[in-house]
Amino acid sequence: MGTMGTLTLAPILLGVIFYKIPLKVSKILLLLLEATIGVAGFLLLTRTSMEQSIVEFMGGDTPILFIELQGNRLSFAFVCLSVLLFSTAFIYAWKEKYFDNRYLLLLLVLQGLINGLIFTDDLFNIFILMEVSTVVATVLIMYRREERSTYDGLYYFIIQVVSMLFYLLGLAYIYRIFGVLSISEVARLVPLADSRSLILPFSLMMAGIGLKIGLFPLFSWVSKAYGTPSAPFPVMAILSGLFIKISLLLFVRLDVLFYPVIDYRPFLLVLGFITGITGFAKAIGQKNIKLILAYSTISQIGLLIMGLFSGSEVGYWGSMYHIFNHAILKVLLFFAAGLLVEAYQTKNIYEIRGVLKRLPLVSFVLIIGILGITGFPFLNGSMSKYWLMYGVPPIVELGMWLVNIGTILTYIKFGRILFGTNEETDAPKNPLKTGMVFLLSALSIIGGLFGRQIVSFIFQTNLPFSMTSFMEKAGVYFLLMIAGILIYLLAHKKRLSTWKNNFLYLYLQGTISLPTSVFYLLLFFLALMIYGMKGSF
Repeated sequence: MGTMGTLTLAPILLGVIFYKIPLKVSKILLLLLEATIGVAGFLLLTRTSMEQSIVEFMGGDTPILFIELQGNRLSFAFVCLSVLLFSTAFIYAWKEKYFDNRYLLLLLVLQGLINGLIFTDDLFNIFILMEVSTVVATVLIMYRREERSTYDGLYYFIIQVVSMLFYLLGLAYIYRIFGVLSISEVARLVPLADSRSLILPFSLMMAGIGLKIGLFPLFSWVSKAYGTPSAPFPVMAILSGLFIKISLLLFVRLDVLFYPVIDYRPFLLVLGFITGITGFAKAIGQKNIKLILAYSTISQIGLLIMGLFSGSEVGYWGSMYHIFNHAILKVLLFFAAGLLVEAYQTKNIYEIRGVLKRLPLVSFVLIIGILGITGFPFLNGSMSKYWLMYGVPPIVELGMWLVNIGTILTYIKFGRILFGTNEETDAPKNPLKTGMVFLLSALSIIGGLFGRQIVSFIFQTNLPFSMTSFMEKAGVYFLLMIAGILIYLLAHKKRLSTWKNNFLYLYLQGTISLPTSVFYLLLFFLALMIYGMKGSF
C-alpha cells in the first residue's frame, strides 16, 4: 500500500484499535499518530509540485479495476491542515467527559474519510466516502443521545442521503456514457462528448454536492447540524471549519471536469453572491452562538464561490488560501465559543455580556478571530481576501464587498458580548483549551504577516501584491466597519420585539421542514438543467 493509502486507512484502522485499549494509552498513541501523519503530509508537500501528481493504486495497478489515488501539492497541504485541526480538536476535548474511546474512534474515522476524499480519483469512491462520512457526522451530532439531538441528527442524515442520491444518479449516467468512473479518464473523454448529453448528469452531481456545501437555497440542514444543544463544540468546529471545505473542493473538481463542454461559471458566480447575502442575513437573525458561526460559514462559502469562479487566476488562488484561513479562524471561533458557553452556561448571545472584563484571555483570541474573519489588515483573512478580489470585474468586486459588509455586521453583533456587564463568571480552568485557541490565533497572525511566503510555498506561485492597493482595500474595510457599526446601532434602537411577527424576521429565525428542503433540492437541480440547456443551444 502506498503513502496516500496509508494516510487514508491508518486513522480508521488505528481508531478501531484505540477503541479496544485503555483510553489513557489511546490518547498517547493518538498524538503519535497525528504527528506521523503530519510529518508524512509535509514531506510529500515539499516533494511535489502543483503540476506534478503522485499516483497510487490500492489493490492492483490498473486504474479501471482498482482504486486510484492522486495527490499533488494542494492535496498534501489540505492533509496538513486536516492534521492541524483534528489535533487541536482532540487536545481541546482532552479532559472532557464525552472524550471516550468511541468519540476518539468516530473522529479518527472521519479524519481518514476526509483524507480519502482529498486523494480519491474515482467518482464512485467519492459517493462511498461521502455517505460513510455522513453516517459518522450524524452519530457525532447525536453523540449525547438527547431527544433534540436525535431528531436533528436524523434530519441531517436524511437530507444528506437524498442529496447523494442525486449525485449517484448523475454518476450512473456518466458511467453509461463513458464506461469508466476514473476522474482522470472521464476528463480525457469529456471534450469528445456531446455537451447536451452531459447536462443531466452534471446537474444531478452538482446539485448533490451543492447541498453539502450549503449553497442557496440548500442550507436548511445547518440549523439542525449546528443548532443541536448537546453536540460537542470540537465536532461543530471540524464540520464547519474543515468538512464543508473538502466538499467545496469536490464541487470545484466537478466544475473543472465538465468545464471544457459546459460553462456554468456565470450561474455559479451569481449563486455565490446570493448564498453570501442570504448566509449573513441568516447569521444576523440568530441568537444561538453556534448558529451565528454556522451561517457565517455559509456566507463565506458564497464569497469563496465568487472568488473561485470569477475568472481571475489570482482570485482563484486567493480563494484557495482563504479556504485555509477561514478553516483556522472558524475552528478558533468555535473553540472560543465553547469556552464562553462553559463560563456563562448559555448559548444565547444576548445573555453573554462583559467578556472583555471577565475573561480577558478569551477576549483576546475572540478579537483576533473576529478581526481576522472580517478582513482586518495584516491578519490572515485580509491577505486572502485581498487576492480573492484581485483582478475580478468591478461588479463582482462590488458583490464581494457587499458580502463582506454582511460578515462585518454579523461579527459586530457577535462582538457585543465583549462589552456590558454580567454576573461574575469563572475564567476557564482548562489550560489545554486555552492553549489551542491561542495557537490558532497565533496562526491567524502568522498567516497575515507572512501570507505571501506561505502562498508561494504552498501553491508555488508569486501572487501580485501592492502595498498601495492593499492599503486602499484596508481603507474600504475601515469605512465598511464604521458603516456597519452605525447600521447596527441604528437597527438596535428598534427592538426586535417590534417586528418579531415580520415575515423577514420569521424567515431568518425559522427552520425549513424536511419535505420543503427536498423540494428546494429539486428546484436547484432544475435550475441547473435549465441554465445548461439554455447555454447549449
